[in-house]
Amino acid sequence: MKKLTCILMLSVTIASANPERTVDLPGGPTMDFVWIEPGAFTMGSPESEPKRYGHEGPQHEVTISQGFWLGQYEITQGQWEAVMGTSPWSGQAYVRADSADPVYPAVYISWNDVQAFVARLNGALGAEVYRLPTEAEWEYACRAGTTTRWSFGDDESDLGDYAWYYDNVWDAGLEYNQPVGTKRPNPWGLYDMHGNVYEWVQDWFSSYASDALVDPQGPSSGAIRVLRGGFFVSLARRTRSANRSYNSPGYRYYYIGARLLRME
Repeated sequence: MKKLTCILMLSVTIASANPERTVDLPGGPTMDFVWIEPGAFTMGSPESEPKRYGHEGPQHEVTISQGFWLGQYEITQGQWEAVMGTSPWSGQAYVRADSADPVYPAVYISWNDVQAFVARLNGALGAEVYRLPTEAEWEYACRAGTTTRWSFGDDESDLGDYAWYYDNVWDAGLEYNQPVGTKRPNPWGLYDMHGNVYEWVQDWFSSYASDALVDPQGPSSGAIRVLRGGFFVSLARRTRSANRSYNSPGYRYYYIGARLLRME
């Protein structure tokens, strides 16, 4: 991802002072990460938030006790192909691929598939370093210290500067996901946290409780896994920081990808 990082360096520098790093992956590509400091935030949306969904509440206080590195971008096709040797999106509808510069997000990847990707990365290192973020870690990083509907504020008219979503993709005749990192980042330097493709997180889906929590992991079992962030056919309300979706861990489709967390 060096080429992409270079192109976007000015906007990253302006938006965020969070440390960044680039690591080598098996097969040759690199992956860029942003350091997320530990801290506390209010998870979920208030009942007063316009166009919210009921399963986004009740709001509750969450403490993230340890910092972590989070992927600056969604996993790309080039990264997936190099590590896994597969192209599950190949020949599928509503997908754009570019073999010369494969920076479109990897899609048609299930939660189970991502676990295999993680296992291959950890196996190459001989340590449990990579995983999906928990739902709480994801929302904490998405919000980046904000309490507004989106990480950039409450004004929906600004969404097109930060997100690929229905209005500037599907409604514009671009019926496929877009290259990662081509919109503005959130305040901590993370791209596409709103829109482009939904991202798997670690947790089983469940209703929220109102209790204050430290490093919540979600329920120990379930039938469906959480997805976050919205995608390129989503209306604006589904790209908000608090929005939640879900699907079975074996589900693959054109709008589902992932973003990795690295623990060291």
